[in-house]
Amino acid sequence: MNPAYKGCRLLFLILLIISFFWGVSNDRDTVYAHPLNNGYSYLNVGLNAVDYELFVPEQSLLGFDVDGNGRVLGNDLNERREQLTSYLSEHVRLIQQAEPMRMTLKEMEPAEKDAVSGVTFRMRFETDAPVSGFTIEYGLLFDDVDPLHLNFALIEQGDDLDQAVLDREHRTYAYAALHPAGWGTVLWTYFKLGVLHIWTGYDHLLFLFSLLLAVRRWADAAWIVTAFTAAHSATLILAAVGLLSLPPIGVETAIALSICYVAAENLGMTRPSLRRRLLLTLGFGLIHGVGFAGALEEVGLPRAYFNSSLVSFNVGVEAGQLGVVALLLPAWLKLARTEKARRTVTIAGSLLVLGLAAYWALERVGLIAGR
Repeated sequence: MNPAYKGCRLLFLILLIISFFWGVSNDRDTVYAHPLNNGYSYLNVGLNAVDYELFVPEQSLLGFDVDGNGRVLGNDLNERREQLTSYLSEHVRLIQQAEPMRMTLKEMEPAEKDAVSGVTFRMRFETDAPVSGFTIEYGLLFDDVDPLHLNFALIEQGDDLDQAVLDREHRTYAYAALHPAGWGTVLWTYFKLGVLHIWTGYDHLLFLFSLLLAVRRWADAAWIVTAFTAAHSATLILAAVGLLSLPPIGVETAIALSICYVAAENLGMTRPSLRRRLLLTLGFGLIHGVGFAGALEEVGLPRAYFNSSLVSFNVGVEAGQLGVVALLLPAWLKLARTEKARRTVTIAGSLLVLGLAAYWALERVGLIAGR
């Protein structure tokens, strides 16, 4: 091997080692792969709202440090919540059709991104009409803290992704939805949400399953399903329009206890009374309706299509419910022709449901730890 080449390679290796230890021995900030003043935005576009998650480096927020310890921690965030909300609402805006969306600061917490300490803010921007596109107006930190601040924004809407970089010279970005939601799209989406909620709402399914264990005829099942529909539709509508409001923990616990009650009654019932079962369904169905409203509140309803979307969601719940009944009831009615088989399945199924629902009730009131 050429001696000159060997000497160059050795020199390169020495310089590499020296530069490594020089970087480690100096301030750790110098080894980061990117500046410490970068912010990150993640926008998840829904039907009538945009969920905005914003990460801001801690050093850019030291003006909100309450105790002067050079950190912005949970107590600082709590004490400065009103100021932070005002600061964010003034400097981060989403504009649709020349109207600012309504911003709500949902949550904020200390976080870390790529070894950089900071704070994550979770905001929701709502609008009356479906989101068809908007302009991001981002003026955070540029004029009062850090003119070199950058924000990397990722916008997601279903399968569509868009990206933008916001800095002092580029404070706005116009986003146009590739598949804007119209009236039909909105109604279809809320119908699917209703179906999905009943199919994934295991407590509602177990309540319905427990009710059907007392059924011997298709006509009885039709009466019970109708009673459940009428009851939960009433409270769903009342809660959605703001005329009924109950504590979520109380509602969820009551739903679990309603399942316990029906399962326990199944265990001691020899000749089921349809009239009594209908009264139970009406009473407990009112509670389940408030639970449906709580799930719908998390998604939100577009004000422009409020009534039609609410009806569409409720119709979706009923369609999902009828699908479950149509799947389970024929097999159950056939099995129930034999008294021994009917009683065995009723006892085994009710014991299982009772145990699971009791666990949910204890978990929801905090007497046992959740998973």
